[in-house]
Amino acid sequence: MDWEELIALMKTRMAKPGKSLYEHSLGVRREAEKLLKRIPHDKSLDDCILRHAFLHDVGKLDDRFQAKLEGKRKRAPPHAYLGIEVASLFLDCDEPYRTIALLSILTHHSDLHEGLYQREIEENEKLMVDGKVISSPAETVRNLREAIFYEDLIYDHGLDPVELRNLYTLFNGVLRLADWLDSAGLGAESYHLDSGHSVHQRVIEYLRRRGHELRPYQRAVIGKGGGYFRLPTGDGKTETSLLATPDSVSKVVYSLPTITTTEAMRTRFEAMFGRDKVSFSHSMLFLSLYHRGELDKKLIHRYAMKPIFISTVDQVLLAFLNYPRFPVREFALRNAHWIIDEIHAYTPYTLSLILNAIEHAIKHLNTRVTVMSATLPNLLAEELEKRGLKPLISPKSVESRYRLRKRVEVRVRNEPLMNAIDEIARENGRVLVVANTVSRAVRIYGELRRRRKDVYLFHSRFINEDKRKKMRLVEKIEKGILVATQVVEVSLDIDYDVMYTEAAPIDALVQRFGRVNRRGLKKGRVYIFEPEGKRAYLPYDRAAFNASLNLLGELEQIGSELDLLRINDRFYEEIWGRYERAINGRPPLVKLRDVTRWSLAEKYLSTRDAFITLPAVPRPFLDEAIDYASRWEEMSHEERLKAAVYVIEHTVNVPIWTLKEHLHHSDDLYDVFGVFGVELEYDSETGLLEEL
Repeated sequence: MDWEELIALMKTRMAKPGKSLYEHSLGVRREAEKLLKRIPHDKSLDDCILRHAFLHDVGKLDDRFQAKLEGKRKRAPPHAYLGIEVASLFLDCDEPYRTIALLSILTHHSDLHEGLYQREIEENEKLMVDGKVISSPAETVRNLREAIFYEDLIYDHGLDPVELRNLYTLFNGVLRLADWLDSAGLGAESYHLDSGHSVHQRVIEYLRRRGHELRPYQRAVIGKGGGYFRLPTGDGKTETSLLATPDSVSKVVYSLPTITTTEAMRTRFEAMFGRDKVSFSHSMLFLSLYHRGELDKKLIHRYAMKPIFISTVDQVLLAFLNYPRFPVREFALRNAHWIIDEIHAYTPYTLSLILNAIEHAIKHLNTRVTVMSATLPNLLAEELEKRGLKPLISPKSVESRYRLRKRVEVRVRNEPLMNAIDEIARENGRVLVVANTVSRAVRIYGELRRRRKDVYLFHSRFINEDKRKKMRLVEKIEKGILVATQVVEVSLDIDYDVMYTEAAPIDALVQRFGRVNRRGLKKGRVYIFEPEGKRAYLPYDRAAFNASLNLLGELEQIGSELDLLRINDRFYEEIWGRYERAINGRPPLVKLRDVTRWSLAEKYLSTRDAFITLPAVPRPFLDEAIDYASRWEEMSHEERLKAAVYVIEHTVNVPIWTLKEHLHHSDDLYDVFGVFGVELEYDSETGLLEEL
C-alpha cells in the first residue's frame, strides 16, 4: 500500500458516524498544529508529531471496526493495536522520535504497561480490509514494548530517562488532546488562553465591578510571575497571583489544598472569567458535575481543557506519578502559569512532592510557578529560592501591611474549652468555636444547643450530601455560633467577631485567627484553651504541638500581624527538622524516569503524616448501597448513574483505625464503587456517630 492508496481508503471508511476517517485524521492534525504553536518545544519535531497525529487511527480501516460503527458487531479488536504496523510504514521520522511516535499511537487510548495488548498478540490479531489481511501488528507491538521495558531506546540513542519521558508526554499529550478536541467538535483555541493580558483584563474588570482599584503592589507584579510572595489575609492574594500571569503563557493552573476551597474558588473564577473559560477537578468531580448537569463534560474538566484550570494539588501531582492519562494531565502545565495557593497547608511529605514537581515543571515544561501564602515561613521561602523562585513582592515592602494590622486580641486560658460553654452561649454577633477533633466539636455543639438555637456544626465527618448543604449554610451565617474543626482554616471567606479555640500548632492558629475580623473593621477577640485527653496533641504531630505550647504566651503580646509572622517563623525553626528530612530524603516523584502508567499513584499520594481517612458508607445507608452493588451487572445506564450518585452522596471519610474497628466487609461495594461499609450510625445534624 502506498500513500495515495492509504488516503483513498481513509476517505471511504468512517471514524465515527457522520465523519470519515480522512476528515477526522485531518482534524486531529489541524488541532495538533494549533496546540504546538502555543508551547515551546523543538520545532524540528513538528513534522513527526503532526504525521503521527494524522496516522493515529488507521486501525479503524479494519472491517470489524466499521461493522461495529454500523451496529453489526458489539466488539472489535482495539484499533490502536491494529493500525500500528501500517502507521510505521508511513512515519518517516529519525530515531528515537519514530519509535516514540509509534509508542504514542499505540497508547493513545490505553497507557503503557507490560501486559498491554498481550491478548491480541497471543491471538495474532490482524488488520483486515475488505476481507483481506493488510498487516500483522504483533511483531511491531512486541518490538515497541521491548524498546521501553528493556530500555533499548535509552541505550541505543543515549537518551536520559527523564528526557525520554518528556518527549513521550509531548507526543502523546498533543495526540490525545487533539483527538479529543476534534471528536468533541472543539478547537484548540478553547484549550489555551488568548494571552496572559486577557487574564489581567478580566481580573481588573472583576475588581472594579466590586468597587476596588488595583493596589500599588498589584500593579507592580502584572505579568511578572512566577515567584513567591506573602500578603495578609484579605489583601487580594488570589487576584495578585493572577495579575502576575506572564503575557506569553498558554494556560493558568491554580492549585488548592482541599475540595471545599477548590469549589469555592471555582465559583469565584467563573464570575471572573466566565463559566466557558474555567475547568476544574478534584476527587469528587463526578458529584459536582452531576449536580451541575454536566456529566458529559467530565473529560473537559478533569483534563484541564479550558484556559483556566482550578483543582486540588493532588490532581496536578498525579501527572508526575504516571496516573492514567498522565501525558494529558502534564500537558496542561506546558507553558502554563501554575499558581500554588496556601503552600503552608501541606504536610512535610506532600510539600516534598510539590517542591519536586516545581523543579521538574520549570526545567522541562517551561512552567512559570507562583507560590503564595499569608504565613509563608522564611525557611520555606529559602527552599523555593533554591528552586529558582524569587520574591514577586519584596518582603520588606509588605511588612508595613502586616505592621499596620492587628485584627485580634489573644488571651490564653489554662482550662478546657468545655469550661467556657456558658460564656460562649452569652456572646452576641458571629461566634466561631474551633475544636481539634470531631468528637469534641460534636460534644461542644450539643452543650451549646441546649442553651440557644442559633448554633451550627461543621466538620469533616458528614456524608457528601450533607457536607455540601453545611458548606452553603456556613457561608451564609449572619449571626450565631459556628462550632467547627480544622476545616475552617484554609481559604474560606468567612468572618467572625470572636473565636474560642483549642490550642494547635502556631501555623494552624494563625490561619484560624484569619477567620476573625477578616476585614479589619472592628476589634476581634480570640481565646485559646487547653485540649483535653491523654493524647491532647491529636490530630497534629506531637513535636509540632509541643513547640507551639511554648509559644502560646507570646501570642498575648502581639502588637501587629508582623509579630504573628515572626512567631510563626520561630515555630518553623523549632520543627523544620521534620520538613528537612522529608525534602532532602524525600521519595522523588518516582515515575519521572518512566513512561508506563502506575496504578499505585493515588495510594502514594493519599499517604499523610497525620490522620489517614478512607471513604465509607455508614449503617443507615449501607443496605441500599450494597444492594446497588450486587445488582450492578444487571442495571441499565440510567440505573447505574442513580446508584453511583446515591453511594457517593452517602459516603463519608472515616479515620482508618475507626474503619478497622467498625468495618462492614462487602467485596461488591468495594469492587463496584471503591468504598467501604462502616457499622456506625449517622445523624444529619451531627454527622457520623463515633464514640465520644
